[in-house]
Amino acid sequence: MKTRLALTAPAVRLSLVIVIGLTALAAVLWLAIRPTEPDGGIRPLFEQPIRLWPQLVVGLGATILSGWVWALRPRDLATRLFALSGLATLTFTFAAGAMDVQGILLGDNTKFVLMVLNGLGASVFGITFIALFLVYPGHLKAGRPAALVISLFFALWTALALMGHLPPALASVHMITTLEMLGILIAVGLQFIATRRDPTAHAITIWFGLAVFFGAGSFIVLNAIPSTFGYPVLMRAEYSFCFFGLIYLGVAAGLRRFRLFELGEWAFRILFYAAGTAVLIALDALLILTLPIGQGSAFGLSLLLVAFAYLPMRDALARRFMPRSRLREDALFGAVVEVALEPARPRRAERWAKLVSETFNTLETRTDPAPVETPEIREEGLALHLPALAGIPPLVLRFPWAGRGLFGPSQLDIARRLIDLMTHAEASRDAYDRGVAEERGRIARDMHDNIGAQLLGALHSADHDRKDLMIRETLTDLRDIINNASTPGLDLDETLADLRLETADRLEAVGMALDWSMDIGNAPSLSTGGAHALRSIIREAVSNTIKHSGASRMDIAIRREGDTATLILADNGRGLHPTGDGKGHGLANIQSRSQGLKGQLSLTTDGPGTRIELRFPLANATAAITTAGTDTAMTAAGWLLQGDSA
Repeated sequence: MKTRLALTAPAVRLSLVIVIGLTALAAVLWLAIRPTEPDGGIRPLFEQPIRLWPQLVVGLGATILSGWVWALRPRDLATRLFALSGLATLTFTFAAGAMDVQGILLGDNTKFVLMVLNGLGASVFGITFIALFLVYPGHLKAGRPAALVISLFFALWTALALMGHLPPALASVHMITTLEMLGILIAVGLQFIATRRDPTAHAITIWFGLAVFFGAGSFIVLNAIPSTFGYPVLMRAEYSFCFFGLIYLGVAAGLRRFRLFELGEWAFRILFYAAGTAVLIALDALLILTLPIGQGSAFGLSLLLVAFAYLPMRDALARRFMPRSRLREDALFGAVVEVALEPARPRRAERWAKLVSETFNTLETRTDPAPVETPEIREEGLALHLPALAGIPPLVLRFPWAGRGLFGPSQLDIARRLIDLMTHAEASRDAYDRGVAEERGRIARDMHDNIGAQLLGALHSADHDRKDLMIRETLTDLRDIINNASTPGLDLDETLADLRLETADRLEAVGMALDWSMDIGNAPSLSTGGAHALRSIIREAVSNTIKHSGASRMDIAIRREGDTATLILADNGRGLHPTGDGKGHGLANIQSRSQGLKGQLSLTTDGPGTRIELRFPLANATAAITTAGTDTAMTAAGWLLQGDSA
C-alpha cells in the first residue's frame, strides 16, 4: 500500500521517467567509452562524432518533458499518449545513436535489433500523435474509436514490415512514417474545424499542430519522403532528428501560454527541481567517467557547476514561465487603501481598474456585461471576472501577463484578497463618512438651536445690555464650536478653567460674586459633545441667575466620585417656585442637555435662592464623537447665519 501511494506523487513518477532516460543514456555512453580491445582503456567521449550528441539530447529531452506532463496528469489519455511519444522518440534516436558510436563493431543481430527499435520508435511516434490529435484538445465524434482503429492498422503494418513479411515497396519504414504524418495533418485539420467555437482549444490546436508540423514534418520532408521515392536524403537522419526537439520545445512554451494539458504553475517547480537533480547526477557520472578524479571530487565539482550554471538559469526560466504581479504583495495594501480613500467615485473606479490591471499585467480590462458575485476564472484561464464593489462596476480582466499566461488558483486567491481588503477599506471609509455627516448634522443643529436663536433674540431685543450679553454669549459659543470641532478629546481642567473665567466676567459685569470650587482629581478628557453639553448647562444656569434671581452671589461646584461627576449651581436670590412652568428661564434647555449626558437633574427652591444639582456618568461625557473639522463648522455657521437672517 505504501509503495502504491508513493507512486502517485508527481515527483516520484517524474523521477521514474528520468531514471529510464538516464539509464538509456548511460547504456549508449558506455558503448562510446568502453574499451575496444581486451586490455584497452576507457575511450574519451570527445572522440565520438558530433552527430551522436543531437540524437541523445533530443531523445532525453523529449522523454523528460513528456514524462513530466504525464507525471502531473497520469490518468488523462492525452498525457499518456504524449508520454508514449516521448518514449518513442527516445527509442528511435538512441537506437540510431548506438549505431553511430565510432569504433564499435556490432554484430548482425545487434544491428538488426537496433534497426527494429529505430523503425518501431519512429512508427509509434506517428501513431501516438495521430491518436493524440483525435482526442485532444477538442472532443471529436468517434475520435477514440477512430484512434484505436488507425493505431491498430499502423501497428500491424509496422510489425509486418519489420519482420519482412511485406514486399520491399510496402516494408519501408519511411513510407509508413510519411503516411502517418499525413494522418497527423488530417487529425489536426479535424481539430481545427471542431474547435473553431472554443478560443482556447482552437489556440491549442494551432500552436500544438504547428509544433508537430514543423518538428516531425521537417524530418519527413528532408529525410523520409526522398528515401521513400528513391532519392538521396536532403539531410542526414542524425541531424534531422533535431527537428523533433521543436515539438517538445513548443509544448514547453505552450504550457503557460495556452495551458496545454491544463498544467498549473506548481508543475514547473516540480520540473525545475527534478531537472536539477538529473543534471547533478549526469554531471557527476560524466566527470567520473571522463576525468581522472575521485567520486568525492566529482560530486563536489558537479554541485559547483549546478550552483553557478543551472540555478541562475532556473530562476530565469521561472520568471519567464511563472510571471508574478507587477506590484509586490506588500505594496498591494497601501495601493488598495489609496483607492478606497479616493473621494470621487468615478476616479475611484478608474484607479481600481488600473490597480487590478497592473497586478495581473492584463492586456484588456473592461466592465463586465455579465456580473458575478465572487471572483471567477472563465474561458479556460483567459479571463478573470471580478464582482462589483461599492461605487465600482464589475470588471473582466483578459490575457494576463501581457498575453503570456493564464489565470490560475494563485491569481484567484490574490483577487479574493484584494476584494476583501477593498471591501474592508471601503467599509471603514463609509463609517468615517457617516461620522462626518453625523457631526455636521450635530453642529448644524447646535448652531441652529443655540446660535441662530440667540442672534435672532439679540436682533429683536430692545434692551441694549441684554443685546450685548446675548451677542457675547453667541460669539463664545461660535468660538468653541470652531476651535473644538476638530478635537476628539478636550481636557476637562481646561474646559472648566475657561468656563470659570467666562462666568466670573459675566457675573462681575452685573455686580455678582462667584464662589467656584472644583474637586475632580485625575480628570479625564471630554468628548466634543460632552464639553458642549457641560458648557451649555452652566451658561444657561448663569443666564437664568443673572436675568431672574436678583441674587448677589452664585456658587458653582463640581466634584468627582469614581465614575460619576456632580455639578451643583446655587444662588442666594429670590428662588423659583418648583411648580412654575419655567417659561423664559431656560430650564427646558438644561433638562435637554442633562438627558444627553444620561444625567439626573434635581431643582431645589426650599430655602433662599435656587439650587440645581446634576449627577452624570463620566462615560457619557467622554465618549468619542467623530468630528468634521473646523472647515465644516465654518461652512455650517455661514449657512445658518444666512438662513436665519433671511
